[in-house]
Amino acid sequence: MPFGESGPRIIAAIETAWEVLKESHPELPEVYVIVDNEGARHNVVIPDRLEADMRLEIPIHRDAITAGPRATLEAILHVATHALCQARGLSETSNRGMRHNKHFRDTALELGMKWPEGEPPHSTRGFSPVPLTPEALAGYAPLIQALGKSLDGVVLGVAEPATKGKSGSRITLQCECTNPPRTFQIGPRIAAIGGITCNVCGAEFTEK
Repeated sequence: MPFGESGPRIIAAIETAWEVLKESHPELPEVYVIVDNEGARHNVVIPDRLEADMRLEIPIHRDAITAGPRATLEAILHVATHALCQARGLSETSNRGMRHNKHFRDTALELGMKWPEGEPPHSTRGFSPVPLTPEALAGYAPLIQALGKSLDGVVLGVAEPATKGKSGSRITLQCECTNPPRTFQIGPRIAAIGGITCNVCGAEFTEK
């Protein structure tokens, strides 16, 4: 990725912010951060069974980082809302993850975000993005300030197009279930840690 010497500092700052959120929301999973160049992914894909010491991949869009610490925190909170929903077994999106439903909206409240009263959901995105409340913005001020110091002066280079296949940013795994088929996407680095077995058919998930 085109981050040069700024890369480790960006990742460390976002992972530290995530750990701060975990202190008040312990359901959040252990993660590692990637910077999403294309903006097609913004949620956490949690396998049916987590292997020991497995950390999950969370994507934060590069444009949010470029826009500054508040936008970066809002992106982190958005992904954290997805993570909380999935940890609780709530289906929070439809239309290939594009439309955000009431589960997402209601869970976002716990992280300081509130959909405007009386405002209808967006025709395509549903209840997304959910804005931060003024109270939450004040409460997150120290975290935004810390992100600002960590990200000050970072330079993101020109985004490179994602490659496909095993070396790409995500791969699709599928088990032997047929009614219905069960698939999920995962980062290659996490997939390489070890096999993931389906609790329904008993077969290992393999690349589709």
